[in-house]
Amino acid sequence: MKQGQFQIRLRPLCGGAFTRVQLCGCVPTAIPPQLVRRLAKLLSFWSGWPVVLALSVESETGGWCELWTESVKDIPERHLDLRFSPARRIGVQHEP
Repeated sequence: MKQGQFQIRLRPLCGGAFTRVQLCGCVPTAIPPQLVRRLAKLLSFWSGWPVVLALSVESETGGWCELWTESVKDIPERHLDLRFSPARRIGVQHEP
């Protein structure tokens, strides 16, 4: 598989009545907000639930997070559940 190439994995659920979809790939950060909105609406329609979008938050890429937050800010809650997650740092230990 080439770097950045999309990979879709399909697995049967409930004896094949449903299909579990896993999508992984790279997209440009500057996707037009209307395309992101259409994708969230379509995925929400298919599943019957809002799409959960978790944006990684870290100081080094704060501008990236702001761009994505701006892109999804007008998507209704019925289509998108926006969450912010702190970046995971390997080897960093926190005091109790």
